[in-house]
Amino acid sequence: MILPQLSTILTSALICCSAANLQAQLQEPYTFHHIENGMSLSSATVLLEDSYGFIWVGTRNGLNKYDGTDFQIFEKSVDGVTGLTDEYIGALYEDGRDIYIGTDQGLSIYDRTLKRVTPYHFKKSAKEIESKNIISIAKTANTLWLGTSSDGLYTYQTKTGEVRHFLANEKLEIRKYSNNHILKVTSLGAEHLLVVSSYNIFVIDTDLNIVNQLPVQENITSVVQFDEMNFVIGTSEGSIIEFNVSPTWETSIKKTSISPGFVILSLAKYKNDALWIGTENNGLFIYSKVTGDVAHLKYSSARPNSISNNSIWSLLSARNGVMWIACFKSGLSFYDSEYHKFKHINIDPFNSTSLNNKLVNSFNEDIAGNIWIGTDGGGLNYWNRATDTFDHYSLNDKNFATNVVLSILQTKDDELWVGSWGNGIIVFNTVSKEFYQWNTENSFLKSNHISDLMRDKKGRIWIINYNGGVQVYNPDTDSHTDVILKSAHDGSEITSAYTILEDNNGQVWIGTLNAGLFRLTAKKDSWKIDHFHNIGRKGTLSNNYVNTIVQDKSSTIWVGTQGGLNQYHPKSNSFRAITKANGLKNDAIRSVLIDGTRHLWLGTEWGMAKYDTATKTVLDYDMKDGLQSNEFNAKSALKTASGEFLFGGSNGFNIFKSEDVVKRDDEPKLFISGLKIFNKPVMPNDGSDILKRDISQIDSISLDYNQSVINFNFRTLTFRHPEKVNYAYFLEGFETDWNYVGNNPTATYTNLNPGEYTLRIKSTNSDGVWVTNDISLALTINPPFWKTWWFRTLLSIVFLGIIYLLYFFKVRNIKRHQIKLEQQIADRTQELQLQKKKLADVAEELSIKNDEIQRFTYSVSHDLKSPLNSIQVMADLISLDFEEGKITDAKECLGYIIQSCTIMNSLIADITEIAKLGKIENKMEILDSKEIIGVASNMAIGRLRERKAQVIIEDALPNIYGDRNRFVQVFENLIDNAIKYMGNQEKPVVAIKTKVGPDFQQFFISDNGSGMDTKSLDKLFTPFKRFHAKTKGTGLGLYMVRKIIASHGGTITAESEGKGKGTTFILTLPKADNPVQKAVGSVEYTVV
Repeated sequence: MILPQLSTILTSALICCSAANLQAQLQEPYTFHHIENGMSLSSATVLLEDSYGFIWVGTRNGLNKYDGTDFQIFEKSVDGVTGLTDEYIGALYEDGRDIYIGTDQGLSIYDRTLKRVTPYHFKKSAKEIESKNIISIAKTANTLWLGTSSDGLYTYQTKTGEVRHFLANEKLEIRKYSNNHILKVTSLGAEHLLVVSSYNIFVIDTDLNIVNQLPVQENITSVVQFDEMNFVIGTSEGSIIEFNVSPTWETSIKKTSISPGFVILSLAKYKNDALWIGTENNGLFIYSKVTGDVAHLKYSSARPNSISNNSIWSLLSARNGVMWIACFKSGLSFYDSEYHKFKHINIDPFNSTSLNNKLVNSFNEDIAGNIWIGTDGGGLNYWNRATDTFDHYSLNDKNFATNVVLSILQTKDDELWVGSWGNGIIVFNTVSKEFYQWNTENSFLKSNHISDLMRDKKGRIWIINYNGGVQVYNPDTDSHTDVILKSAHDGSEITSAYTILEDNNGQVWIGTLNAGLFRLTAKKDSWKIDHFHNIGRKGTLSNNYVNTIVQDKSSTIWVGTQGGLNQYHPKSNSFRAITKANGLKNDAIRSVLIDGTRHLWLGTEWGMAKYDTATKTVLDYDMKDGLQSNEFNAKSALKTASGEFLFGGSNGFNIFKSEDVVKRDDEPKLFISGLKIFNKPVMPNDGSDILKRDISQIDSISLDYNQSVINFNFRTLTFRHPEKVNYAYFLEGFETDWNYVGNNPTATYTNLNPGEYTLRIKSTNSDGVWVTNDISLALTINPPFWKTWWFRTLLSIVFLGIIYLLYFFKVRNIKRHQIKLEQQIADRTQELQLQKKKLADVAEELSIKNDEIQRFTYSVSHDLKSPLNSIQVMADLISLDFEEGKITDAKECLGYIIQSCTIMNSLIADITEIAKLGKIENKMEILDSKEIIGVASNMAIGRLRERKAQVIIEDALPNIYGDRNRFVQVFENLIDNAIKYMGNQEKPVVAIKTKVGPDFQQFFISDNGSGMDTKSLDKLFTPFKRFHAKTKGTGLGLYMVRKIIASHGGTITAESEGKGKGTTFILTLPKADNPVQKAVGSVEYTVV
């Protein structure tokens, strides 16, 4: 709720600083450094330091990112995809990774991983805020808070797209002033925010309810958060109002008028207690919240290091203590209290109590610790250290010829001797301010140019006359002595003395401008003089032009010459020179001071050097470190009683303590800033598929072998002398040592072999200290496909395959040749074997013919034997029959004889055919099997009767398709065989039965004779095989039967249940009407 008493608190609680307090000057000098080029526009509207340390500069013409050396510029989008929504930047805010950019036409965002700016993509529900003029931004959790220039405050839920609107005027009872211009919105914890509009300060909760409100009578133009709950606002009337937000959301305020009538455009906290206040047209105010002191700084064309314009549009206090200032049309400036290591005192044309001349020739410290300064054109200056003011004593005012002071010597507490150019010695009373002149006309001086003065341990004053020699004045006796210096080379008088020193032993050292160095050792009434000069030999003085001589605490004499620093070694009476060859940047040593340890500070003609006498190393400093210039004047140096060093030169002088000038050990962030392939920059998602994210955000990269020219750019993020940062890198896997490349932050490699590498980079800080900020990037060079392991493996396989194929084909050819040879040999062998075989075949054929003739003889004898036996038996029977008068029986026997003769006739015909053709041609016909069996039985009638055997034939027998004689032979053999093997059977019986199948018919010829075992059955049809020795025969009968049956397409088998159980022969023949049977026409008979 709005607290009604707050409007009165503002009036009653105002505390105004006094005018005198406002005019108080802060003592710290302010030197600003200007960056005028590189920005998209010279007027900056808003500044931001991101979490990486980069400085972001918003302008009316785009956004700039500054890394200490270069600006990267982001412009308005032309395609709606990349770039800003508008070039006018009103607000910048970082959430830890991305940067939100408020523009005149909506919100943009910088994606650090892709290194690009794009319009912020609101959800469809948030279309109303896409083109708002955003001038302030905050973010809490998933909520964006967007302050606009005239439309209040919007909240946007990044996950849901929900938009809420806070219009301050709608929530106020008094709407005198517009409060929808939201200058600032910032979080006050998890549930509250501070919102600053043009005339009101609100504390609201996350539901946009006003928790507290503080109205302000003046137009608020700027806001800064001083600490967690303390804020300062600047107004259009030139006031600042400090207010504190308490945990109870009550507010206390303090108002101070800083720049009445001038708008306060910008505010920034500096360090712990200072507030920097930028105004419109009235410069910069620096206000101490502790003391109330105010420094007012304005632009001055005579002061190059003043602020660059009196309109300060934006201020930024960086984490490293640097204050950034954006002035109207003046680019970017910054103030860094640690930027310079040396304090620089010079002319301030707007300060009458400053040094009055920039050419400083000499110093002298008085007993009070104040400094007398001799200048070249400004006479004598007296620097009061307490008031930091300079009193000026011009010699021109006293009608002296020149206003040039070369040397100063305090001879009394209230008296100075001033050696001048052209005026001799001027004795100056520091109390009465009166001058008294000694010159060649009124004194013993040999010259009116007094280059140096020295008071020795005896109180004598040594006077070095420029080109006039050396004189010694004794104040006690008011007398003087001329010291004649003669060359050890030719004895000529040397008058070019320039500088003088008395050492700890009372010896006096005098340096000359062109004749080297002299050493004077006191004798009783004279001086022993030693001359040291350069004769081109090692151990001699390095240069004859001597600018200064000093002695350190170890009593070592150091001589600064135009040709280097020389260290004197008394034991060898020689010098060791320290020159450029030993690390000096410049050999002209104009002035030397020694600190309390081991360091010599050398003012040269090109900067200042710090020489470490122990390590013999050199550190160099130049104008960037705050030197008055890079040129120092000879002998223009002083070490004060408090240990401060003063070095004078051509642009004022520097003052410092040696122990304060130390190397910083800060470790600036080092990052890889860019990648180029063939000198073409590579960006994330640029179509090359090399980078998916900005190269500074990755730790490895993969390139193809043909991307052979690779350039890496890297940078140390520092704003203090980035040009003094040194870099080194090396590619692990390719190199073995670091490449030290000075201030050239780039590494280029060409034609790297495929493999794994690691690029390592390190740098110094701006003081040249190598710090532990090393970074590395893994680099993979992919091989061409012909160098990949899989291709090599495949190639090896193919190669081995080719080798194998070559080997295979070679072996095959060899084998083919061998086979061919073997074939040829085989053919020849075969020919021989064929010839041999032919001979063997002929022999075998003759043997076979013999065997066949023998077998044929056996067969013929067998076949003829049966009818002959029958004839014989029948003849015997006929004889008996005639004896017994049985004529009928005798006729029957004659019939059998005739039948046997017919069979014999057929056999003889067959034998004749075999003799002609070698085979029997079957005469196929339908046969009556019963008639055939009857004939066969008649053929065996004699044996049947002899054995009283009976042949029983089944009545219904099928016909046979075959050769009549052959089947008679078959059945006659089977019946005869059965009778032969009847054994002792009393009633021999031969039974013939048949069985007819679908396409075959079987004849079963069984007997009840002696039978056979299984072993005998297997050999039953073997030629010449006989199973009973007592049984007569050739053993061819059954064999011939099988052949005849086979020639008719049939088979014959035998069965027996064992010995004494008879035997059955089974003839299987095709049916007489089977067409297949008709195909059988003949049989080879010679096989028998």
